[in-house]
Amino acid sequence: MQDIDAFAAIASTYEGWFTTPLGRFVDQQELQALARLLSGIDPGAVIDIGAGTGHMAAWLARRSHQVTAVEPSSAMRHEGVRRTAGLPIHWCAACAEHLPFADARFTGAVLFTTLAFVTQPVQALQEAVRVVRPAGWVTVGVLHALSPWVALYRSRADHGAMPWVAARFFTPEDVEGFIGAAATSSTEAVYLAPQASAPFAEADGAGKRAGNQPALAILQWRKSA
Repeated sequence: MQDIDAFAAIASTYEGWFTTPLGRFVDQQELQALARLLSGIDPGAVIDIGAGTGHMAAWLARRSHQVTAVEPSSAMRHEGVRRTAGLPIHWCAACAEHLPFADARFTGAVLFTTLAFVTQPVQALQEAVRVVRPAGWVTVGVLHALSPWVALYRSRADHGAMPWVAARFFTPEDVEGFIGAAATSSTEAVYLAPQASAPFAEADGAGKRAGNQPALAILQWRKSA
């Protein structure tokens, strides 16, 4: 990740987004999309790379995965440790580009909205593939560069708002280029605009019909056996 800790000032309030009506809807849509890709995958040893405050790590742990949560921001990691106390999650201070684990250590890897905040996305993906066992999987959630949500994030970055000033955004095609292969499977979520009002499900459907790019694209690769 970036040398500057872009998340330090917001770590304590980061999870507040998920308690808002729009945040709850977006979170539900994103997790349902992720669940579709992970359906049929048995619980195993999973590494959550760029785990932040542990939102995804906790979701994975509750689905019976044994989770290693990797997060370089000390502020976010501290909040994550506090929030996930009591869950079978091992926390590790490391960056996505240099994972301190042996080859083939995990059955699966998740990078959920992480690539926007790493300095070397290609290396981060190579590391994720390296630590996954043969026949394992790598799942990447991408903040879609052409979505209305990223347009908002770019505007906030222009005004100096953290963490967006440190972010770079990609399309799903960019990520497939980084990893050097088309995704084995993929799905998308959240087509409504950030300014949408309830009922959100109707707004989401309208956004999709209008041709909005999804806020989140989720790509999955299976590693060769």
